[in-house]
Amino acid sequence: MRITGSGGTAMKTAYILAAILLIVPTSVLLDVPLYNHVNPELYGLPFFWWFQGMWLVIATVMYAIAALILQHVDPDKEEFQ
Repeated sequence: MRITGSGGTAMKTAYILAAILLIVPTSVLLDVPLYNHVNPELYGLPFFWWFQGMWLVIATVMYAIAALILQHVDPDKEEFQ
């Protein structure tokens, strides 16, 4: 599928979306005081551990989506395929 935009706007939008998908999980995981707690526990795991595990899965999905978006950007033609 090829989506073209005037002046490369589709390409810029793709880069912005990919950047957001990369920044969100990275910033959440770097903000350790956000999840540096023991409670609530989930199946005996402290919050600190299961929160990181949950975000590991979420981050993997978000990084994969960003990679797929960037894979379809053609900087030479300034369009999104």
